[in-house]
This record gives sequence, C-alpha cells and structure tokens, in this order.
Amino acid sequence: YEMPRPHKILEKTKTYNLLMTQVQYDILAKHAHELQKTNREQVAVADLIRDAIDVYISVLEEDNEKD
Repeated sequence: YEMPRPHKILEKTKTYNLLMTQVQYDILAKHAHELQKTNREQVAVADLIRDAIDVYISVLEEDNEKD
C-alpha cells in the first residue's frame, strides 16, 4: 500500500501545459534534486516554476502600486 501524495496547493488550482526547452527543464531538475537533499519534503520542477511565478507576480504588483 502506497500513501497518496499530500496536496501541496491548498487552494483552487488551474492546470496549464507548459512548453519549455530541454535545457531549461534539465537545469531546474538538477536544482530541484539538490534542494530535495536539504528539505524534508519533495521538491519538484513544478514547485520551482510555481515559486518563480509567485516572485514575478509580486514584482508586477509592486510595479502597479507605483503607477
């Protein structure tokens, strides 16, 4: 019996199919693997992408507040 993976996102979600280069994916996969060695939970490429999106949204919101 395998335990199901816990939900990482505890709010409404949207699935989006992302096309990226193999080089981009490989770099993120290597970084995720290194991060997973120091974290208690799994770190996936998708986690890194979501984190980057959050940073980008924060910058956009800061820029909009300045206008």
